[in-house]
Amino acid sequence: MMEYDKLYSSCTKGWKEFQLASGHSSTTVIFFEEPKILAKVEAKGKVAFLNEAGQVLAEADVSAQTGGREVYETLRCCAEDGTLQLQFPVVEWIDNYPHCDGEHDRWDSRVLGYHTVTFDLRTCAVTVLERA
Repeated sequence: MMEYDKLYSSCTKGWKEFQLASGHSSTTVIFFEEPKILAKVEAKGKVAFLNEAGQVLAEADVSAQTGGREVYETLRCCAEDGTLQLQFPVVEWIDNYPHCDGEHDRWDSRVLGYHTVTFDLRTCAVTVLERA
């Protein structure tokens, strides 16, 4: 039985954004319906692609997020052209102190780009393109 903290049972064509489980336990599973592939994603940047039987087809690691809680909180996914693509946002944290009313509005974030993991459905090869 696969262990996870959050499961999304649908990812089809076009980009879709998911909230990652990023607490004490931090595993999220996304099911890509058409190719019947699961992506098991850890908030620290580890990814495993599995078939429906739970067998690992490929794995990849993305550089850890810096700043904030040092985990990825969201992920963008897409299934197109014989590939599955996962994009981890590279975030810049902005400290609003002393121009804030308290901790609730002290921090803002801005997405600078994405680390992209691509899984080729034909060859089961994984490539990681990290934002420079």
